[in-house]
Amino acid sequence: MTKAIILSGGWGTRLRPLTCTIPKTLIPIVNKPVIERQILLLKAAGVKEVVLAVSVMADIIKSYFKDGEKLGIKIHYTDEKHPMGTAGAIKLAESYLENDNFFMLNGDVILNYDFSDMLKFHENCKGIGTIAGKTVEDPSRYGVLIVNNETHQLLKFLEKDEYAPPDGKSVPMPINAGVYILEPEIFSFIEPNKKVSIERDVFPKVSDKNKLYHYPINGIWSDVGKPYDLLQGNVLLMNDLIKNQKGNVRNLIEPSTDIHPSVKIYPPCTIGESVVIRGNCKVGPNVVIGDNVFINNYSELKECLIYNRTHISSNVQIEKAIVADNCNIQENVKLKGNNENLIVLASYVHVMKNIEMIAPKTLSLTVCHHEVVKESLK
Repeated sequence: MTKAIILSGGWGTRLRPLTCTIPKTLIPIVNKPVIERQILLLKAAGVKEVVLAVSVMADIIKSYFKDGEKLGIKIHYTDEKHPMGTAGAIKLAESYLENDNFFMLNGDVILNYDFSDMLKFHENCKGIGTIAGKTVEDPSRYGVLIVNNETHQLLKFLEKDEYAPPDGKSVPMPINAGVYILEPEIFSFIEPNKKVSIERDVFPKVSDKNKLYHYPINGIWSDVGKPYDLLQGNVLLMNDLIKNQKGNVRNLIEPSTDIHPSVKIYPPCTIGESVVIRGNCKVGPNVVIGDNVFINNYSELKECLIYNRTHISSNVQIEKAIVADNCNIQENVKLKGNNENLIVLASYVHVMKNIEMIAPKTLSLTVCHHEVVKESLK
């Protein structure tokens, strides 16, 4: 196997307003776009060519990855002029993928596991398709896999609206992780020039032929759904990356940072390139700071994501929040989420001094790109 396709065309509506200016698949996950992390995992498994199936903000994705040279992998693109569904998208790329088995990934999942082990599993099973599954405590949000645990055959694929837990109580079940290995034979199950879902329209037919298998993921998996999921997924992956470092590493800090000796860092934290943090600040736990961020004196950050080129003035408090790129937060500002309800600032937001944004218990507080926050919101 040398190829893969990543579905990269979604709108990311649940992540708005972040995805009004950033394609969902370029949302940073521990300071790398989610599909860049996927591409690096594929490359480690021997994949040499990747097709990105693009649609929404396609030009931004193409401008970022270009031909893939900077990642050491060849990248092709297919453009959906109108929605084709998950199977229709790979049908558009058939000419790239028809000669050998290939990986297919949803471009909005956070992953960190050995793809080469999944490939060996697939080739041993000799099926048409293998679906990666992750067992979760509450499977009601996802497509559920009904599996023969002895043969690993996937008996039935239930979309989330088709699954009813026994006695109405959730039990741990394997769910569709959005990573597949498929044989070229899969294309014979997909009608051309039509909107076709691989989950609803194709996999049931393959399963009926006893040619669909389940591969259980032991590593990291997380869905990039709503903002809270995005924050938790970053923390999950950050902890895994730190765990896999050599030595007693507790944070991921780039050497080009300028951090005053009085700054207290509570792990785990990630701090990107050329970040400046002035005196008496407190950072962490569970903080990811992008590149070229400036944080002035006496500011405190915990449980938050700060994207590239954001400026944070002195005496600012940020907790349970996502602050996108190029934001400007003036002095004495307080941004505080509430449990799963976060404060979310899209790109280029300006928050005036002395502002407080406190999320209620019922919903997140969001600010669209290029807005100026002049009044407190509580």
